[in-house]
Amino acid sequence: MKQQTLGSIAELAGATLTPASAASTPVKAISIDTRTIDTGDVYMPIIGERLDGHQFIEGAFEKGAVACFHDAAHPIDADKPLLTVDDTTAAFTRLAQHFRETLDVKMIGITGSNGKTTTKDIVYSVLRHVFRTKKTTGNLNNQIGVPRTLLQLDEDTEVAVVEMGMSEFGEISHLTHLVHPDIAVITNVGAVHLEQLKTQENVAQAKLEILEGMGPEGLFLYNYDNEILRDAVAARDITPRVVSYGTADGADVKISLVKATPIETAFTLDGTPFTVDLIGAYQMYNAAVAVIIARELGLTDAQIQDGLKVSDRTPWRTELGHFDGFDILIDVYKSNPPSLREALETAALLQGYNHKIAILGDMLELGRDELDIHREIGRKLNPDVFDAVLFYGALSKAMYEGALENFGPERAFHFSSKPDLVDQAKYLIRPNTLVLIKGSRAMRLEEVVESLSGVTAR
Repeated sequence: MKQQTLGSIAELAGATLTPASAASTPVKAISIDTRTIDTGDVYMPIIGERLDGHQFIEGAFEKGAVACFHDAAHPIDADKPLLTVDDTTAAFTRLAQHFRETLDVKMIGITGSNGKTTTKDIVYSVLRHVFRTKKTTGNLNNQIGVPRTLLQLDEDTEVAVVEMGMSEFGEISHLTHLVHPDIAVITNVGAVHLEQLKTQENVAQAKLEILEGMGPEGLFLYNYDNEILRDAVAARDITPRVVSYGTADGADVKISLVKATPIETAFTLDGTPFTVDLIGAYQMYNAAVAVIIARELGLTDAQIQDGLKVSDRTPWRTELGHFDGFDILIDVYKSNPPSLREALETAALLQGYNHKIAILGDMLELGRDELDIHREIGRKLNPDVFDAVLFYGALSKAMYEGALENFGPERAFHFSSKPDLVDQAKYLIRPNTLVLIKGSRAMRLEEVVESLSGVTAR
């Protein structure tokens, strides 16, 4: 982080430092996890649903922390510097907000129902070849993750690419007021978080809260092909400059797919060809955001194309894993109707396989119509693409019921146990098989990937 002392940290967080004589002590970083604390860090104990970070304060000091925060309701008996606040989570947010105000950094904020993490990775990959750039680690995009990202920025950081996630109204508003993005992106709006937000129109309004943290000189990018988002933007009076991108007539920036292969996606943007080394036709939307932003910041098309070779990727998102005689298309970080359709389309595009199998888990937070949504997707699974479909989880039972209409019981299977599912998958995997594995994060389908990774296709 940008160079700080215990005194400046106390001021930014609104904390009382004891003893005051420690104010000049230099601070290396702020940590909320004692497992990663280094000498010179300050420990911030967060009270979560399952753990209270205050119980690790002694361990933080043992690992070299120069000071620890604590809230007044958790008095600490320690002979080392303490930063006392009323609420550590609120203090963490306050610290990040005030710290961000000290930075001269171009901020790029990205949200959307799908694609925000991959878009973040691509934007970072392109910009880091020219600017000293940092990005959100993994998908740490919530009220704790965004402050963590901000507090990792330092004097040398020129551009920060910050991912923002949400599940209900007000969350993006909170995050954008921390980040104050110079450039904001909404990748799309889909049938996600319907349990809380009820309709996709509400999802669009919640995503558009990102505009609240922007100044009039900012740039707002959005996916013009997403009809719900397009209508929501059209109905709104937006102060920052607005640029839309998409394949449809009317988009400010026109993109067009050239080809999608197992190793890359080629597209044109306003007639200029680009290639991103990611799988799936939808990657042209994610890459288009990077091209537009990079051009805005002065990069040449040659520099942009070089950056579209994305080496630093967040795992578990549309990865093609190669195993002993078969491949797995791994997409197990999240699942909702739009992202599942994209995964199915990608599996259909991948050629050269003798057999294809889909292993699909529950889609979560879809609200009262969740069973109908699962069942309808099951009906639309293509028996000409997949030789067999396997389902895991309570909600996917409805997807299985829908799939039975086209696959029959000899090609469609439902499981409530991962070991049983894995046993069936092992039986079905033959040489030159593609296995698509897709499910919401809570289903932990990476465990299925791990179980199948040692299989030899026979």
